[in-house]
Amino acid sequence: MNYKQLLQLSLFLAICPMVTTLAQGQQQTVAQQLSILDERISKLRADVDALQFSQQQIQQDLKQAQAQIDEARRAGPGASANDLQALESRVRAIDEAREKDKKVILDQLSKELASLGSAKGGNSNSGSQPSSSSATADGEYVVQKGETLTLIAKKCHVTVVDLRKANNLTSDSLKVGQKLVIPK
Repeated sequence: MNYKQLLQLSLFLAICPMVTTLAQGQQQTVAQQLSILDERISKLRADVDALQFSQQQIQQDLKQAQAQIDEARRAGPGASANDLQALESRVRAIDEAREKDKKVILDQLSKELASLGSAKGGNSNSGSQPSSSSATADGEYVVQKGETLTLIAKKCHVTVVDLRKANNLTSDSLKVGQKLVIPK
């Protein structure tokens, strides 16, 4: 073995442990990033669960207030206009609070999903984005896993309110495979 080959072999033997250490470090970094992403996803799931519980509570309050309004209307002349106005104001306040809470949580989720997307290497075609194959030519949309009414409305360039009206939706709950009519 000549001097040049011996030098190459010793250089190779010196570099191998460094490359192995570097590869292990990268695997650790990827594992740490995956762990962080898992924690974020768990937090988002908890936030969504909390939002759903809050929505149910607000929905119950809204039904109670609506029942009180209906009861007051049935009572006829015995109910004062002030009582009816107070109840209607309460219903509006509850509904506004619900919409405000929903917007805050959806904004937070959007930010978290955006940061998750960038943490995964900026892949804008991650699972949280609706696929283009979900829309059909006849103005229908097929709900995909992980999609929300807000995401679908943004993708289809319509408002959530119009989407709800066009599909007679009373809540924002969607099911995978559900077909939605997209208003013009």
